[in-house]
Amino acid sequence: MTRIHRVLSLLAAVLLLSACTSKTIFNPEEHFSSQLAISDNQMQRAIVTALHDRQWTVLSVAPGKVQAAITVRGRHHAEVDIPYSPTSFQILYRSSRGLDYKNGKIHDNYNRWVNRLRDNILKELSIDPIVESVNALGAVNQGVEGATYLDFQAGVTRATQAGLLDGSVKFYLVGQAVPGQVRKIRTVSSRRKTNGANKSDEEACIWALQSALVSLQNAAKKACANAVIEIASINQRDLYKDAQKYQCRAGMLIASVALRGELATVK
Repeated sequence: MTRIHRVLSLLAAVLLLSACTSKTIFNPEEHFSSQLAISDNQMQRAIVTALHDRQWTVLSVAPGKVQAAITVRGRHHAEVDIPYSPTSFQILYRSSRGLDYKNGKIHDNYNRWVNRLRDNILKELSIDPIVESVNALGAVNQGVEGATYLDFQAGVTRATQAGLLDGSVKFYLVGQAVPGQVRKIRTVSSRRKTNGANKSDEEACIWALQSALVSLQNAAKKACANAVIEIASINQRDLYKDAQKYQCRAGMLIASVALRGELATVK
């Protein structure tokens, strides 16, 4: 092979490698129900916290927008705009260097960084992207024709009688009166599933509820809280609110219960 042929072959290999690692820019956009009652401050705090956790540098913070940058190994640099509201946020490409940006495509590393940042923001908002992905699978929703609504206090009583709850943490649904002075600590959520095979819908839902309640109890103890208040059922990115009942998705294979509330101390 002549020297010219070797150079051309090397150039072709470089171009091929570049094509394999170049992807269309990922600009994630997430939306939430107003029922989740996320405030401007909570959304901003979730974004800034996620940026710090993912080693991004916050360039500016203004009402409705955060700007941030990341530099990896001193050579690869990207900047993004993150416009937000109480019901949405986006991560938009702004500029880059060392990432082969051209015609709306960029090195795949950028998309990975942005996707991980997106996941962290969702987790800060008590939304688990992995759980959402699993819920989208057909096997999870197989046989689910609609939601099942059951008595919440009966489930709490049964979990207490079974020794799963020790009584140190009280549970209050949205709309239930909370006796005493309340100091909220933070939002918490719990999503639990159980095997629905060979169980009635009600029985499977009770099992899933008990597991969710234990998770909330553990979170409360860790935060030195003695109550979980304003509990509502999570329905994808919306909430089902009722002062007596919780929502369960019961199918042929799996039953699932997802709850969201506020850790609090009640005196």
